[in-house]
Amino acid sequence: MKMFKVIGLLALVFLAGFSGGVVVTRIFVRGIVDYTMAHPEKARTRVEQNIELSLNRRLHLSEQQREQIHQILKDSRDRTRAIREEYQPKFNAIVLETRTNIAAVLNPEQNARFEEFLADNRQFLPFRELSPLPPKKGGADAVDGMPQGARKQ
Repeated sequence: MKMFKVIGLLALVFLAGFSGGVVVTRIFVRGIVDYTMAHPEKARTRVEQNIELSLNRRLHLSEQQREQIHQILKDSRDRTRAIREEYQPKFNAIVLETRTNIAAVLNPEQNARFEEFLADNRQFLPFRELSPLPPKKGGADAVDGMPQGARKQ
């Protein structure tokens, strides 16, 4: 009987530790995601710095190599940004169309829950924001076929 109590107590301690770890990890990760979504430039800068520091530590780069690699990474980010600016509005249009099509299939109660779902998971299902583009000639309100209101969640 004493052995069952000991085993039960150990199982309870293990389960409590596991559960606590899951909760704390979830809170920590959610905090990081929320911070990243609120401050994308700071998060991006931190990631860029961490990549360069990791390369420096692992490869034991000279000062000249560090400068060259910094420039290579910067050029790569600039080229990637240009591609993202070109295609992101099209991706946003697909996301908006998908959400609209899903909402059309649902009844009003399900639509309300769907909206809650989107709000709860906005960090995983966002419209990607880009720096504002200059207005197109002719006074159009849309940018690359995306209505102004659809660019922001």
